[in-house]
Amino acid sequence: MTARELIVQMTSRFGPRIRSADNPVPDMVIFTVERDAVVEVARHIFHERSGRFVITAGTDYRDANGGYLVDHVFSLAADHLFVTVRTPLAEDDLWIESITGSADIPAANWAEREVQDLLGVRLRNHPDPRRLVLADDWPEGLHPLRRDFPWNGNPPAAEAAPPLKEPPPGATVVPIGPFFPVLEEPSYWRIFVEGERVVGGDYRGFYNHRGVEKIADSQLNYNQVPFLAERICGI
Repeated sequence: MTARELIVQMTSRFGPRIRSADNPVPDMVIFTVERDAVVEVARHIFHERSGRFVITAGTDYRDANGGYLVDHVFSLAADHLFVTVRTPLAEDDLWIESITGSADIPAANWAEREVQDLLGVRLRNHPDPRRLVLADDWPEGLHPLRRDFPWNGNPPAAEAAPPLKEPPPGATVVPIGPFFPVLEEPSYWRIFVEGERVVGGDYRGFYNHRGVEKIADSQLNYNQVPFLAERICGI
C-alpha cells in the first residue's frame, strides 16, 4: 500500500473527522484529526492495520497557532510508512482522551504521561495518570517544556509526593532500590507478589532527568544539539 492509497482509504472511512492528510515525505503520512476522533483513528491503525506504536509527542505551538499539538506516531512496517495522528489542542481547553486506556494501546502509557508532565496536556481515561518524569517535589502547574518556562528555572520545593501504586488485595510488596546503576539513573521498583508469583509492579525513575530537551529547544542551534546528545549517557 502506498501513502496515497492509505490517505484515500482513511479519508473515505473517517470523512470530515480527518481535517487534513499530508504526505510531506514519501514514507510519512500525517493525519490531522478532530479531538473526538483521535481514539477511533488510533485504534483503527493499531488494531485493524497492525500499526506498531512508536511514540507520542507533544509540542507547544502557541507561537504559531495559539495552541498545542499531540502526535501519536505509528509504523506500518510492511508498507514502509510512518503514520502520525495529529491533534491540535486549544490553550484554554488542554486535554485529550488517552489512547492507552480508550484505544487499548498499553505501549503509549509512559509517552502520554510524559506529555502530561512536561506540557500540561491533561489525560482522560488513562489507567495510571500519576507523574512519571517530574520529580516528587516539583510544584503543581509548572510544565518545563512549555516555551514560556525558563530553561534555567528553579522552582521552590514542595512537600507533597505523588501516591504510590496500590498492590492487588492480598499481595506482598517487595521494594527494590533505590537502585543506582553506575550512579547515573537511580530508580525505585516495587514488585507485588503472591507467594512466588509476580502479580504486578510499580516504578519510579527519571530521578536524574537532565532537561536536555529544554536546553536543546531554547539554547542550542541545529548543529549543537547532536553534539550534546551524543555525549550524554542514558537519555
